[in-house]
Amino acid sequence: MGAWIVHHGNKLQNVTGITQDYDQLAFAAKCGVMLNALARSDNTDIETNVVHSLAKANGISPRIELPTILTEFERQRLIDLGESGISILGLTTAETLENTTTIFNESNPSLCEKISLEVSETVSDLPVVKDELAEYVSDVYKLPKKETNDLLIQYEEIGFFDHEEVLSHELYFNGNLFRREDMGKVNGVLSSLSPVDQRKTMEISTLMSARGCIPKTEAFEILGKELYAKLCSIGFIDENSIGNESGTFSFVTRPAAFCKFTNSAADDAFDLAKAFVTSLTYGMTLSRSGRGRITMIKALMRKLIDGQWVGSATAIGHDYKVLEMKGVVQVRPADSGRFDMRLLKKDVGKLALEVITEGEASTHSLLRLPSASATMYHRPEDNRVIIRKKQSQPLKKGIASLLDDLRTGGLR
Repeated sequence: MGAWIVHHGNKLQNVTGITQDYDQLAFAAKCGVMLNALARSDNTDIETNVVHSLAKANGISPRIELPTILTEFERQRLIDLGESGISILGLTTAETLENTTTIFNESNPSLCEKISLEVSETVSDLPVVKDELAEYVSDVYKLPKKETNDLLIQYEEIGFFDHEEVLSHELYFNGNLFRREDMGKVNGVLSSLSPVDQRKTMEISTLMSARGCIPKTEAFEILGKELYAKLCSIGFIDENSIGNESGTFSFVTRPAAFCKFTNSAADDAFDLAKAFVTSLTYGMTLSRSGRGRITMIKALMRKLIDGQWVGSATAIGHDYKVLEMKGVVQVRPADSGRFDMRLLKKDVGKLALEVITEGEASTHSLLRLPSASATMYHRPEDNRVIIRKKQSQPLKKGIASLLDDLRTGGLR
């Protein structure tokens, strides 16, 4: 639930006029984002100026919003407020999300807020026909049909989930269909494709399983523009983008690689591990050797996970700025324009290392991972929405057919 709260909070930031109906959801989401920025693996003292900087970096007003959020954290006994800063408990990502859920549940949320979370979870497993979902919501929550339909339309407009017309009915779904490893769904996708596209999809799946993260250009060469857009639009593959002084670079990951053993199908709440993997992949594949190209990834990550400082390198000061602002790493100047870095969230570092070195995260069950990297990071969900909006009508029809195949292909 904590992951869905943060997900919905991100969506609410892009709409106006109806957000007052979702005050508790928006507040709990901002608490989750801020707690994630502050939390470290160990108990930590953080100075006031750093707390304010982290708030600004995460879209939270230090003057208007932060005091109320910190008061809530103190009420939850997560922090101690002092004159010069705060002391915060050591928290994992999973614990951050659990506390986000507690804050939401204790805030007396409205019925429309509660329903939005349940509906999003429901349509993340398989595409659902709108009429069937409306009937379920109306029956369970004892709502008139018109009120239920109005509520679902509002959820559509906010973007809590996606909708697609298929023949005579409308399907609801979101970008989390493939967060869990499910061969039935994979086969459903393959069966809807041409033999050529089936081969290409299997090739990209095998490559991502082996390497964890690959450049978008390589995925494009294998899939082609239309198949890439189709697979990305339904969440079969994830596109992550980072930016630094050299430009913007995109990489592709498997949705299930980060949550093989988790039961939650929610979108990654913060995307920190994906951002870390994307930054590391850039450092291994595209960064110039003169600025600090990564050559011994296992040794580097083990030092970071052990709590040691690594460096010094020019790249550290440029490629991890958003991770720094999200509280994943701490960066300090060294000499001659170089920088050192240490890891603050060990759970994120461990998972990132596994994805890079083993192809998929096979031993951790983090509920959902915290958004960050370089000077800019575009989350998979943001990229998926952009790609969906850019689709031509014929391509959208192909995606609608694919979603219908998933729903009706005996996958229930």
